Amino acid sequence: MSEKDPKEEKYMKENKDTMQRPPVQKEGLQEPRTTGYRPVQIGIVVFAIIVIAIIIWGISSNMWGLFSN
Repeated sequence: MSEKDPKEEKYMKENKDTMQRPPVQKEGLQEPRTTGYRPVQIGIVVFAIIVIAIIIWGISSNMWGLFSN
């Protein structure tokens, strides 16, 4: 089956010659290009740093009475 049918080869060549190329400028709605979730990631990092700072400050100042006798 390594040999191709001559009719099939002719058909493929004709279709390749007449096939439309995709347009350079796409028409209609396109999904916007996004770079990811940058603002959300930055917000989560800032929130985590604030929470860690509050916990460290609370423990060091004995805010919750963890080390009282």
